[in-house]
Amino acid sequence: QQALPALRQNPANFLTETRWNPDDTPSVFGIAALLYGTLVTAVLAMVMAMPVAVGVALCLTQYAPRRLARPMGYVVDLLAAVPSVVYGLWGLIYLVPKMVPLSAWISTYFGWIPIFTSDGIFGKSIFTASVVLAIMVLPVIAAVSRELFLQVPRENQEAALALGSTRWEMIRVAVLPYGRSGLISAA
Repeated sequence: QQALPALRQNPANFLTETRWNPDDTPSVFGIAALLYGTLVTAVLAMVMAMPVAVGVALCLTQYAPRRLARPMGYVVDLLAAVPSVVYGLWGLIYLVPKMVPLSAWISTYFGWIPIFTSDGIFGKSIFTASVVLAIMVLPVIAAVSRELFLQVPRENQEAALALGSTRWEMIRVAVLPYGRSGLISAA
């Protein structure tokens, strides 16, 4: 509400302008570049995090022995409780310097793809931000998915196994369809 007068003075469209320069005359306030970066980073992070998180949840609920699954479930829940600021600082301080050689290599050979482009500041790119964001959301998705897979009716699983399904087939026909909407919610 307090920003409306400044936005009314803005001659450019707030959502489609790529420049942000409040010191110009007239001032230009545009978030298109920021919006694009945020959306691309979030989509890439989800593409990286979802398969790993679902795999962790399936492993803990369907494959791991109970004596191992319970403590590992606690670890996943503990990681999900870590504030995102901690993951972000860890990514900035520790992971970004480690990503510099990989980022330079990717920029050299795949720089024609916009998400891998770097202007010489290797390590700080949309790709690196997506990796940090994927690491940040992975424990939350895994924890919610694990709880979801624990709620699958045991009768459905046993019926699939009784009909001769392998464990993976049972997961495909009994566990994943039951938890599809929950997986979307976890994501």
